Amino acid sequence: MLSGRESQRRIARLEALAQWSRRLAEMMGASRGLEQALADSARIAPEAICGPVGVLAERLNNHADTERALRSFADELDDPIADLIACALVLAAHRRGPGTREALSLLADAVEHEVLVRRDVEAERAGLRTTLIVIVASVVGLSALFASSRTFADPYGTALGQTVLAVVAAIYGAGLWWMRRLAVLSTGARFMHTTQPMPTSAGAEL
Repeated sequence: MLSGRESQRRIARLEALAQWSRRLAEMMGASRGLEQALADSARIAPEAICGPVGVLAERLNNHADTERALRSFADELDDPIADLIACALVLAAHRRGPGTREALSLLADAVEHEVLVRRDVEAERAGLRTTLIVIVASVVGLSALFASSRTFADPYGTALGQTVLAVVAAIYGAGLWWMRRLAVLSTGARFMHTTQPMPTSAGAEL
């Protein structure tokens, strides 16, 4: 909640997806089929998505169904933008017509724009996180002072005092929960899912 690492991880994955989509379009321009290009793309996948791309390539090399493999790939990335790329590749696998390169390039442009937007949003939310850190540090310091001083703690030794303390703690917890909601970047709802997860090992039955 205080570091924003999860949001930064998602942004890095989107940036890697844009790079991978552009490289994949270039590979398909070299007269390679879709499945072969996807399998070969594991060698040039950016670090942030090399794991999911490697699993996708492994499944395709073991003659897995292309659509199921791409749906599982989208599940592993777990982002609506990744669903768009996976959906375009699924359509390309079914239609086998021209236009896949152009579609991937356009999607790469759109993802790069989304990355810029999310970075701007994260920069604004960084100020909120700083405020939250100050609040949490202040409360922790006051709590330590409160616990170490009998003068402060004695009034809360009664049933009424415990009730007041519980109410204050609940208000503080509700405030943290509200600030947590403000600090989390909403990425929207996904639309691609798999009903049966695919095995990842090369020796598994596909």
